[in-house]
Amino acid sequence: MTWQGVDITTGGPALSIWPPVIYYFVSIIVGGGLYIGRHFVEKYANITVFLIYVFCVLFIAALHYCLFKFGAEFSSGVLRVHLDVYAYDSIHFGSIAFALIYIFAVPSKFK
Repeated sequence: MTWQGVDITTGGPALSIWPPVIYYFVSIIVGGGLYIGRHFVEKYANITVFLIYVFCVLFIAALHYCLFKFGAEFSSGVLRVHLDVYAYDSIHFGSIAFALIYIFAVPSKFK
């Protein structure tokens, strides 16, 4: 199977399993990176890196919240990914869960 064979635009009664799999895989990788970054920022960073990292984490969490709130219009208009978010409940409600989980990746203490 090639990447060209992965169909993420087909809706209807026979939904593809690949969009939720790809979405959760990428979200878990990003979340892991955010938590590793949190550890680094809390241990070694100065105030500038601390503030930039906080805004980056909040921006990524806001992207997930907007994906939950605005769905397919947001994903196709802003992210340029043609994905019917409302057809997949796991993506729709998973996006709000990831947004809430990513908020915990905001560093809470400064060295």
